[in-house]
Parts: sequence; C-alpha cells; structure tokens
Amino acid sequence: MSENKEQFFELQNLTVQYHSGNSIIHAVNDVSLSLNAGETLGLVGETGAGKTTIAKSILQILPKNSVENVEGKILFEGKDILQMSDKELQSIRGKAISMIFQDPMTALNPVKTVADQIAEGYRLHQGCSRAEAKEHALSMLKMVGIGPDRANEFPHQFSGGMKQRVVIALALACSPRLLLADEPTTALDVTIQAQVLDLIKDLRDKLGTAMILITHDLGVVADVCDNVAVIYAGRIIEKGSREDLFDHPTHPYTCGLFAALPDLEKNVNRLSPIEGLPPDPSVLREGCDFKERCPYTCRKCDEYNNEMIEKTQGHFVRCWRAAASEQELAEAPRHDGSHHRGGHHGKEHHGREV
Repeated sequence: MSENKEQFFELQNLTVQYHSGNSIIHAVNDVSLSLNAGETLGLVGETGAGKTTIAKSILQILPKNSVENVEGKILFEGKDILQMSDKELQSIRGKAISMIFQDPMTALNPVKTVADQIAEGYRLHQGCSRAEAKEHALSMLKMVGIGPDRANEFPHQFSGGMKQRVVIALALACSPRLLLADEPTTALDVTIQAQVLDLIKDLRDKLGTAMILITHDLGVVADVCDNVAVIYAGRIIEKGSREDLFDHPTHPYTCGLFAALPDLEKNVNRLSPIEGLPPDPSVLREGCDFKERCPYTCRKCDEYNNEMIEKTQGHFVRCWRAAASEQELAEAPRHDGSHHRGGHHGKEHHGREV
C-alpha cells in the first residue's frame, strides 16, 4: 500500500460509557486512531474489549436506551460524525460508511428476499427506479458468487456462508468509502472463512474501499490488514503496522496473544494462556489496565502514567517497558522486593525475538 494516501478517517479521544443498573460501564476509554484511503486497519482484542462499540459509534447506532455518554471526535472526510444531524447520518450510513455485522443470521430481514434487501438500500441512496435497483442487486449478488436463480429466495433458505455473502453484498452495494467488518468470519467453518476473506480482499481492492476489520483471529489480521491496533479494557495498548505487531510485539498482552497461538515448529505439551480475566469495566483505573494479569508487574508500573510510548516510528505501546533498556528491565523491582530475571519480556515470555 502507498504511504502517501489521503488520511480521511480519524478517531480522536473517543470515550463511550453505558449505564447498567446503578453502575457506569466504561466500554471505550480515550481511543485515538486514523485510517488512510484504501488501507485496512485490524482491531484485535478479547471479547468485551470494546471493538464492536467503536464500530457502532462510527455509524452512531449505539443502543440509545443504555448509552450514558459519548465524547471525543469521529472525523470522516473532515466532518465530525458526532455533530451530524439525523438526516446527515442517514445520508452516509450504507452509502459512504457501511458495516458487515457479526452475525449474518440476525443481520438480514427474514421476511424480504435477499435481492429486495440489497435493492432497497441502493434505491434509497441513489434515487433510482425499482427496476434499476433490482438490476444492481442482481449484479452485487453475482459479484459475491450468488446466481440470479437464488435472488428471490429468503435468508432462511441460505446456509451460514451464503448468508455472509449476502451481508457483504448488502454492505458493498453503494460502493462505500469506509467498510466496518465486525468479525465477518466468526460464524463460518474454516474453508468458508478462507473464501469470504478472499472475497472481501478482492472487493476491497476492486472498489478502493478502506476497511476496519474487527477480529480476535491473528491469522485473519496477518492475511488482510495493513495496520493493527490491539484493544484491551477499552483502550488501545499497542498499535502500528502489521510488521511492527507481528515481528516486534512489545506490550505483555500482545506478547501473550502470540504465546497462546500454536506453533507447528515447536513441540510443546500445552500452550501459554494469559492468566486471569479482564478487569471490571465499571471501574475506571488510573494506571495500567493489564497490571493484575501481567507477569512483569512491578513497582515501576505503579508510577507509570499510562501514556502511549512511540517505540519506533509509528509503533506505539502503552507500557513503560517499551522505552526501557535491557538493564532497566532486568533490575525492575517486583512488589515483593525481588527483581526480574533475564532481559526483555518478549524473549522471556514466549521465546520470540521482539
């Protein structure tokens, strides 16, 4: 991908809070990221990290009955989506910005044929006749490998993989400039996953669409994404190019994700899971969100101001260890008064040169 592409999308300090009973749920905490035209950004993290909330914030389709507060800026082609009127939002949803929802089973209307569902949105945004919209719907279905003989069938008549193809055709019908793909292959078997990913990549390249891909599958990220942001407890804890994250993972959480992956070149009895659970989202923490699960937590973590550190150009990490020397890492005092043995946590944690 070219490095000189126009930057047309940016999140600035996005914060989203829900209310649940008497508690405030801090779903997204001060998230900032940017995306250039034609590029793909991967959002990676555990379930509940805030990935889908970020995507729904972009389209302003968060559940109004449970949202407590949304702050920050969501800039799309220079305009703040959070300041747009309902009419302005309707004009960009499905046209300029579109979304592939996580579950194809519930994303489609069960009482309308798949062709009619695609044609409806296209006709609304393009102002064309019903016949033109239906013809375009047939061409979109053909593009995703569904023939005209199945265009007038209903969603329940399709398999999971075919439903996902319909959802992709629906999302791309108006040639959006930004596509939000929320775990588009989670409900599919491995062979269909590969087909859907190839389809998304081909259509992205053909239409020049930028994409934010939400997933917890690092294999998908390696195959599709240009840049990656790792989300933990509603914050970005590491972001950079795909090469930065895969060749030089630095945050202990990112290293833990890679350590949990099977390696065909190594003979091990057990994988290395990340111990513990994500923190309580109803508690807003001042320091490191990962401290309770981190194998390298020490007194210096208590002093760290939780700011992002630029390790190399464009590679940012929310951990003081990113800027520490080998000696500082080895001498970091634990809470029990002892010191860490060895050097950089990446080597110590899973044997990978970082």
